Amino acid sequence: MTPMILTGCKKLFITQILILFLLLSTNLLAEGTKQIMPTTSSFGELQLMPSFSNFAWFDCGVDDRLNIHIKTVGEKICFGFGDRIDNYGGNISDVQYRLRKPDGTIAMGPANLPTSGAGYISTYNQATIGPNNLTGNTGGYTPLTHTATMTGDYYIEFSFNYSGWGSPDRCRFKYFDITVGNSANQEVDGRVWSKAWQFTSGNQNNEFTGSLFVYADDGIVTKIDFNGIQPYVFTVYCNPTGITNTGVFEVDRKSKLGTSYTVNAQYKIFLNDPDITVYPTGAFGSITGPITTDSHCDGNLDIFVPVNKTGKVDIFFNINPLPGTQAEDLSLTANVNVGNNTITWNGLNGMGLPVPSGTVFTITVTYINGLTNLPMRDPDTHPYGFKVSLIRPAGPSPALFWDDSEVGGSVNLDGCISTTGCHSFSYSVGNNNYINTWWYASSTTGDPVTVNYRRSYTGTINTSICEGDSILINGIWVYAGGTYVNNLMNQQGCDSIVTTNLTLRPTPIVNLGPDTTVCNGLPVQFTAPTGIGYQYLWSTGATTQTIIVTQSGTYTVNVTNSAECTGQGSVNYTSYPKPPPKPIYHD
Repeated sequence: MTPMILTGCKKLFITQILILFLLLSTNLLAEGTKQIMPTTSSFGELQLMPSFSNFAWFDCGVDDRLNIHIKTVGEKICFGFGDRIDNYGGNISDVQYRLRKPDGTIAMGPANLPTSGAGYISTYNQATIGPNNLTGNTGGYTPLTHTATMTGDYYIEFSFNYSGWGSPDRCRFKYFDITVGNSANQEVDGRVWSKAWQFTSGNQNNEFTGSLFVYADDGIVTKIDFNGIQPYVFTVYCNPTGITNTGVFEVDRKSKLGTSYTVNAQYKIFLNDPDITVYPTGAFGSITGPITTDSHCDGNLDIFVPVNKTGKVDIFFNINPLPGTQAEDLSLTANVNVGNNTITWNGLNGMGLPVPSGTVFTITVTYINGLTNLPMRDPDTHPYGFKVSLIRPAGPSPALFWDDSEVGGSVNLDGCISTTGCHSFSYSVGNNNYINTWWYASSTTGDPVTVNYRRSYTGTINTSICEGDSILINGIWVYAGGTYVNNLMNQQGCDSIVTTNLTLRPTPIVNLGPDTTVCNGLPVQFTAPTGIGYQYLWSTGATTQTIIVTQSGTYTVNVTNSAECTGQGSVNYTSYPKPPPKPIYHD
């Protein structure tokens, strides 16, 4: 065999391959502190606070578990924790743990977490290097280890002497790591997950710069970079619905006041990119034809959407394009199946108000891949905003959306690409509230469709007139009180029913008495009727109930009552001069 002679370039190339191989084999991706505290100067700690949530607590519900997935029997679960710090800065000595198998039986514990030796992490470097019993993790910590006898999701639980809000009511781990190793003692990343992580930055003024990975139901993986959020304590959930789950996305997506909501924790949230051999990458779906609509007089709008994959679509309604009117816009999500789908909109805008008939607006339909809501409880302040990136399948960074209108913040339904951060908020908005952000990775967005919206009107008009007056109802002058029902047709060709309830308000009856004739301008008094709230205006300009006249003429008074109805009365006054005296004759 002819010996191979390596040139300088070939030597360099082989050296690079060797270095790459060593880096891959070392695989220094411990799962824990490394992800939530990316530098020694950053802040991020795992926290237990039963008064806040049941995350990783003894006998917690399935959605609150801290899970470790085992693919193959014989894989090792390696874990360790640093100091356990209470809310006053002291150490909690009685924190217990137990590791449960997928069937709920106990694999390890219950026992106190060690304060030295195996299972104790004393430094940041130890936590980020990982368990020292796995290949390449020189300088790591000595872990507690369990060799799995079952496949599926193991989970670790904790407990301490908790006495309610006060002293102590929480435990934060200065460092932590949970790592899976295979039979060859190599790290296997992307196995540690929960649906309801709870973290703290230790202080409201500290910035949390950690990141997490979300595995959506359709197999799309996105990465959340928290980018300097400033919480004291917060929980992390992800789902396709939002904070509430009424089925109306424009309601469920909104940030909410208070802390009493039961959030649908549906998606798995990982510390690393989920292991692709266990959590495969989903395929993108797309819209396969033009979007059409059909507006009905009952107020419903049918939207016809053809797709090539079962999934979800987002329909953005740009109801009012003017600046400052985003609250009227809405984003509607719907499940779709392969083929043509009919999606019906109820005619209500983003504020829950009916859109008037004759409104012209546009809709944009996007096939949704990896629709993800991030409803965070009590995140306090975020001056920089979240950054989200698409991990797999490959694609551009998702746009972020939010609606903080119910908590006094802003509305952004147009989307914001998170290259530097989107959706910032202040303490006054985030404190003790749920703040929601959502995003999706889309493969197809249809052309905008113009909608000439129409709907029938069915309504009631309550009105009144004064007795003796008239009102025009459907082209007819009406004098009598009662209910008038009219069937009409609007400009959009929809029948409408308008019911008018007409009532009559009383009009004062004014009688000033008979006409009066006197001699030689003798004064006469005319008096208008008395009534509650009556106001008077005589033709003389007087505003009193009574006038005294001495000049011949017609005198008129307008009497207005408290119902704002006016009655009128008149009377004639005639004064004859005194006749001359008759002559007296004497015989």
